[in-house]
Parts: sequence; C-alpha cells; structure tokens
Amino acid sequence: MIPQITLTTDRLTLRTPLEEDFAPVAAFMASPRARFVGGPVQDEFAQWRGFLSGFGHWALRGYGFFMVLHDGQKVGRVGVVNHVMWDEPELGWHIFDGFEGNGYATEASACVRDWAGAERGLGPLISYVHPENVASRRVAERLGATHERDRDLLGHPAQVWRHIRGPA
Repeated sequence: MIPQITLTTDRLTLRTPLEEDFAPVAAFMASPRARFVGGPVQDEFAQWRGFLSGFGHWALRGYGFFMVLHDGQKVGRVGVVNHVMWDEPELGWHIFDGFEGNGYATEASACVRDWAGAERGLGPLISYVHPENVASRRVAERLGATHERDRDLLGHPAQVWRHIRGPA
C-alpha cells in the first residue's frame, strides 16, 4: 500500500495516484506530448507497466508522481522518480493535452520540490530535459534551476538541470 499524501497550492491539489488515474496517464503516454519522455506508447500493456512503475516508486522509495488536479480536473502529474539508470532523483512533470500554458507545471513542481526537500530530505534535485523540449526548459528556468551538464539518457540527448533546494 502506498502512502496517501495530498499537497495543495493556491490553485492545485496534488495527491498520490489511484488506479482511476490510468486512463488520463495512458492517453498522455499515447500522445505526441510524450515524445520527450519515452513515447508515444500505443501498447496498452506497456502503458500499464509504466503507470505501475509510479506505484513502485511510492512503495520502494517513499516518493513518486502525484496526480495534479485543478478544480477537480486531472491536468497532469508531477513528482520525483529515481529509476535504476538515473544518476539521482529527478523532479519531472507531465501536463496533459489542453492544460498546457497555465503555469500548472511550474506551480506543482515547486510544491513537490519543496515537499521532497522538507519531507524526504531530497535535493537539490535534477530534471532531465531533452534539448528540443523548450517548454520544459522554460519550466526549469522558472523554478530557478540551472543547466548543469549534458548527458545521454536511454539513447537520447538530455540536459541535466539542477534545482535549488526546497525547504529543509
């Protein structure tokens, strides 16, 4: 069983994932919006395995992706992951189609960054950003992150952005 955690900002509610979140996550993973995070993935079983990896992070590491809600609508997911091939824990964000451009990624990511520092002792976190992903680079910049270095990640170029530490 994963912990039930809810965080709030002025506009958003962030909560640990539920099985009912699979449909919007699968839709994101199947869409062109997922091209910088290993997609698009059309195979439903592969989508399911990816979705379950989020639960595994919560169960094994005590952190993972939160579902982001605005006025009860699922607008994306933001969280911290540390896959076995990652250098260290990563702050990541996925905003669903139709909800981009509202500042949700920045607002939710700042909240999660600060929670991860205060509640899990993590940070300063990194974010992997594909060099062509201008929108994610702008989110990292708005969060105060700085470009630290470049690397190859799963056969693709990635920039490593270092975040400021959230509250301890």
